[in-house]
Amino acid sequence: MKYTLHRSARRTISVQIHPEKGVVIRAPRLVSARRIEKFLKEKEDWIQNHLQKIEKKRSQTKPSTFEPGETHLYLGKETVPPVHTKTFLTKWYKEKALHYLTERTNQIAEQTNLHPEKTQIRTYRSRWGTCSAHNTITYNWRIIMAPPEVIDYLICHELAHIKHKNHGKNFYKLLAEIHPQYKTTRKWLRENSHMLSL
Repeated sequence: MKYTLHRSARRTISVQIHPEKGVVIRAPRLVSARRIEKFLKEKEDWIQNHLQKIEKKRSQTKPSTFEPGETHLYLGKETVPPVHTKTFLTKWYKEKALHYLTERTNQIAEQTNLHPEKTQIRTYRSRWGTCSAHNTITYNWRIIMAPPEVIDYLICHELAHIKHKNHGKNFYKLLAEIHPQYKTTRKWLRENSHMLSL
């Protein structure tokens, strides 16, 4: 079974099914390859079931034709943008994303007292956001297609990195404090990220 392996200072092995990356294994630095293969074997039925669900959703997603009147996702709802070519639609999304994400980030920053140095957008293939060492937060503009509560999760996730630059216990404790529903919204994003594209 093909998978992407990430090792870190964690104690347990975990598996995630990512719409773009496929099977992602997170494991302790010193765990053996044999132990990882055993873990995969134990989780094989669960992994295959989730891979099939993602493939089914992907097959049900209609490719864009970029014709006038075609609907596209914006803040989780089907809407008809004022432009329809891919180039202009991408530009429209980026403008909307920069305005919305900057404003909403500033609002949540005030509530949490976690202030970024700067907010910007970029095109990423397989990530939704980053927080730099100097606290510049960069979002994937495609997140503007997601529901507002999912966008809030991403914003809170990146703001939490201002205080904790890793995904350790303290990071998730802070994230749970500022966005108690993060597990639900994170799950939605993992399972539906294939829908947030042109």
